[in-house]
Amino acid sequence: FTMSKIFNTVYLLLLFLNITSPSDGHSYRSYGYKNINSYSQSCIDYRWGTFMEAPCTTLTYYKRVKRRRRWTREKKTYRKCTAYTCDTVDCDSDIARKYCPQTCGWCTTLSDELNANFTAFASFLDQLGLDYKLRSPEQRTVFAPDDATFTDFLENSTTVIDYTDIDQWRAHMVDLALYHIVHQRLTTDNIIDGMEVCTSQGTDITFTVDTNGTVFVNNDSEITTPDIDIRNGVVHSINNVLLPPSALTTTWEYLDQSASHTTFFELLENANFTFLDTDGPFTMFAPTNDAFDRSTIDFNALTVNQTKDLLNYHIISGNHLSYELFKARQKETLLEGMSLKFYARYYKLYIKYGPYQSRVKSKNILTSTGVIHVVDTVLRIPGLPSM
Repeated sequence: FTMSKIFNTVYLLLLFLNITSPSDGHSYRSYGYKNINSYSQSCIDYRWGTFMEAPCTTLTYYKRVKRRRRWTREKKTYRKCTAYTCDTVDCDSDIARKYCPQTCGWCTTLSDELNANFTAFASFLDQLGLDYKLRSPEQRTVFAPDDATFTDFLENSTTVIDYTDIDQWRAHMVDLALYHIVHQRLTTDNIIDGMEVCTSQGTDITFTVDTNGTVFVNNDSEITTPDIDIRNGVVHSINNVLLPPSALTTTWEYLDQSASHTTFFELLENANFTFLDTDGPFTMFAPTNDAFDRSTIDFNALTVNQTKDLLNYHIISGNHLSYELFKARQKETLLEGMSLKFYARYYKLYIKYGPYQSRVKSKNILTSTGVIHVVDTVLRIPGLPSM
């Protein structure tokens, strides 16, 4: 009994001294995990203790516990890792990049690199308020178009989107910027042919590696200068701008390809609303097929003008995200003299039109000609025939 108490006391003392390590393999107390980000961002060596990193040894001991009114021994393990300081750490290791930036000369951030050598793309990120992501100590990979490529893209974009108009197209600009960032350190040594990686924008980019070892992103963007190694990530210079789905699909094409909107698209097609494929921006409220099934409108009895009026009632001029609609409370539609009112309930956006209401099921679907919000009812206007 006495030996067991002594052993448990020693174990608690080891815990207090932080010889054990949490799930990330480093000691919590030994390098001040809660406050280390401030050191990484200001590029100051963390000098108040040691860091714990592999190689680690797993040690075993037995703890005396009571089970079903009987004392028994229970097997326990803990890990003991090698301790480092900034004077002894290997500067090529990831721990040195984070906690000894001054000693090891790892003070350059992704933001510094882009501002020095990719000024056009850096300016684009800065005006969108995304520069802070590249100053963060979290590891990221940036696929940065060179200045000539990005400037030419902004001046000669072939889409309806104007990537220089932040007031009208801000959401699309953020979408484009985040499509060039991956939330992990990714060097060309880690890339294999056909590999897909999720971007900070939320969709994947695909890599192709040719027989010479040259890496392409989405087939048409070559990595011309790979593996620019930075303290908080990697930069790859590319010779084409990466276009997210929002830049490649129009509202017309999205609804045409959507299996949930076949009835609505048939109405648009019959009414010749092809301007949704070439002009913009427009915000569209798109009812699902189920919404048409529940509707009491007799669509077969609609005249041509009634069909156009009904469709125009589902469209607002300009790009309007859900939070903007909520703040505005009311917006005029393309149907002259008719507007829609907006309110929120239980974190859902609702549309009020006359005595009716509709819930926004899916919001903020970006296309190259605007924004789509999926709604659960057909927005009815007065004077339409009923079944």
